[in-house]
Amino acid sequence: MENELSRRAVLGAGAGVLATGALTAHASPASALASSPQDRPSGGPNVIPADRVGLQIFTVRQLIGSDYKNLEIALETVHDAGVRELELAGDYYTKTTAQLRSIVQSHGLRIVSNHFGPRGANLPNPWLTHDGRMQIFEDAQTLGRFPHVGTGSMFGFPGAGSGGNTSDGFKALAEKFNECGEHAVSQGFGGFFFHNHDSEFALENGVPLYNTLLEYTDPRYVNFEVDLGWVAVAGEDPYWWIKKHGKRFIAFHIKDIKWDPDGNRTAAAGTRAGGRKFRFVDVGKGDIDWTRALSALKDLRHYRFFLEHDDAGDLTRNPPGPANTVWRGCSTLGSINTSRRK
Repeated sequence: MENELSRRAVLGAGAGVLATGALTAHASPASALASSPQDRPSGGPNVIPADRVGLQIFTVRQLIGSDYKNLEIALETVHDAGVRELELAGDYYTKTTAQLRSIVQSHGLRIVSNHFGPRGANLPNPWLTHDGRMQIFEDAQTLGRFPHVGTGSMFGFPGAGSGGNTSDGFKALAEKFNECGEHAVSQGFGGFFFHNHDSEFALENGVPLYNTLLEYTDPRYVNFEVDLGWVAVAGEDPYWWIKKHGKRFIAFHIKDIKWDPDGNRTAAAGTRAGGRKFRFVDVGKGDIDWTRALSALKDLRHYRFFLEHDDAGDLTRNPPGPANTVWRGCSTLGSINTSRRK
């Protein structure tokens, strides 16, 4: 098959743009896990633990391929880059949950999260029914005994109107999140989480609608996975949101952006940066100061950090490709030391 890449070709694509010797193509998962970059800062609350460096697998979807034949090549590649935890994007790649867990574990990785629920508008939302939620809980237990279960978007939830978001709509959304979270806790999970985009920060009377979700969800049942890239796209300060509401956050998507008048993307209408053009870039190459943003956390060891780049596989916008994107992101996260910002 034309799109069935060789292991050497995929790994070489990631290594060619990095320092010589960064890629240990023949290292076993166990030996790679034991190694760490020489310049990695010492451990403690100011450093992201090596085993908490994660990846939203959506980033390498083109590497995996539409027929999924390169799934194991992609898993080996991201492990060699330094990833240890995976968050799924709702796709099990034609495998059963038990099969997928076994394959992932054989490459020295673990699945710790998934965006359950519809990936687009007008699709059935399993979160809205008891039986749908029970299937989610069963999948989460088999995939990796997740600490929390959640969703990646507002698709299919009440209050997420196509005519635009409002505080009343978000109150209805919060009510459903509370219901899902209470059910999740009753089944032994830590609760329900919601992952944001930029539109949730649209302003109503000068206040971001995201505040409504924070105010009307019950912290016993609902927490948040905060995509800091989308927060920045909305024109908000990631540091401020973490500092103000960090107790409600359990994980972060680490995604970088570059403001660019010729960018291929546009910030959502109604946000502080509404209509402004930007593009996604590799983490560490954009406009977000990651050391400053994460210094708002008292102890980085208590959170999960998932690298993400929505356009990583678009070779016209990201010629080095998704393998290099993951390598670059792992390098950036491994070099962060927030102690100088405290």
